[in-house]
Amino acid sequence: MIVLNYHELVEASPSNAWCLTHETFDAHLALWGDRLVSPQRFLEQCPDPKAGRTGAVLLTFDDGFLSDYTHVYARYVKTGLIPGFMSFIPVNFVGSPGHMSWEMIEELGRGGVAIGSHGMAHVDLTTASDVELDRELRGSKSMLEDRLGRQVTLFAFPYGRFSRRVWDAALKAGYTHLFTIQLGYHRGFESFLYSRLCLTNNMDAEYMRQHLLDPDAKRGVAWKISTNLGLYRQLMRWRYR
Repeated sequence: MIVLNYHELVEASPSNAWCLTHETFDAHLALWGDRLVSPQRFLEQCPDPKAGRTGAVLLTFDDGFLSDYTHVYARYVKTGLIPGFMSFIPVNFVGSPGHMSWEMIEELGRGGVAIGSHGMAHVDLTTASDVELDRELRGSKSMLEDRLGRQVTLFAFPYGRFSRRVWDAALKAGYTHLFTIQLGYHRGFESFLYSRLCLTNNMDAEYMRQHLLDPDAKRGVAWKISTNLGLYRQLMRWRYR
């Protein structure tokens, strides 16, 4: 399966590379709309090796932007055009300008959207102290669970940065599915890691079309050689030690 990672969607004039227009998102939807799976279906199927290289597509959105609620949820989920998505929330951003309120997040949670944590303050967890790391992981999880009334087991690493120390702490905090930003199909080099393509506004429809045809195509020679030799997981564990 293929996991796509979006951030903010706007009508026009994106403010940064990770902000896409509604028109661009619609162009992407035309390419993969009939391949979308709900978060629930993804979580049921992701452990199955047979599902590893299917063309099914899961949508995820980071940072809790208002457009998760006003555009993606209101225009696509509530009308049945999209079977839900994952929304990763940095708790300290809730209610700030341009971001969702707790009431919006709670409605998403009731409406087919899987809510995950993106930490408290969206910091690089690889540079956080042990105390700060624990607060980012456990504090955000506790606050989300209190508001939603259910367990939160999904986590997306801020900036896509992680290490073995960070993932060990996340697993100990009670998360079960950890989302990164890496090329390829959804299965990471560890069973609890899930790869996502992070979309930027310089990736046109043709880039998306090629990614859907072969998510591994742009992973480079080193990945191909290490994979063929059966060394990829070992090398990645050394890299993120």
